[in-house]
Amino acid sequence: MRAFAILIFLLTAIGVMGVLSEHFRGDAGLVLRLAINALLSFVAVLVHELGHAVVAHRLGAEIRTIVVLPFEFKPKRRELRLKWRAGMGDLGGYVAYVLDRIDTRRKRMAIAVAGPVANILLALLAGSGAALLGTPTLTGALLGALAFLSAGMGIANLVPFRGSDGHHILEGLRAGARNKSVR
Repeated sequence: MRAFAILIFLLTAIGVMGVLSEHFRGDAGLVLRLAINALLSFVAVLVHELGHAVVAHRLGAEIRTIVVLPFEFKPKRRELRLKWRAGMGDLGGYVAYVLDRIDTRRKRMAIAVAGPVANILLALLAGSGAALLGTPTLTGALLGALAFLSAGMGIANLVPFRGSDGHHILEGLRAGARNKSVR
């Protein structure tokens, strides 16, 4: 399933390159498209992880670390630094938090859902902006690319593979079903 999620994200990234190709042509345009794709990916991952962090905080969790691509932020210390994450298995980032033990399953599911929901909301917002401005304008094309990328990221994160948001949601639903059948 992880390969399927990566395929969704790669197809999304290729689509973004296509959206941007109208404005950035040739070899120099390819380099610019790749750089813009990376920047928009950073924005989409940041919004995704902040979605998790905001809901976790609202549910009473202590946020230990927020990692987005090469950056690690420790809120308690207000410390931002570069972090090499080779071999950690996370595609873009994560939020490390500690919850109390009261109703943990539902809280973890809500936190897991928050990242993809944040991506879908960003996609709707950016897509609306792109529709208003039109993709022939550079700003409209950038907003359209961000909408496309954010939507793809949100959908890919719902695919249930070990460590994904979809996996956490599915495990929470399974645990809830097991608890109900025992009663």
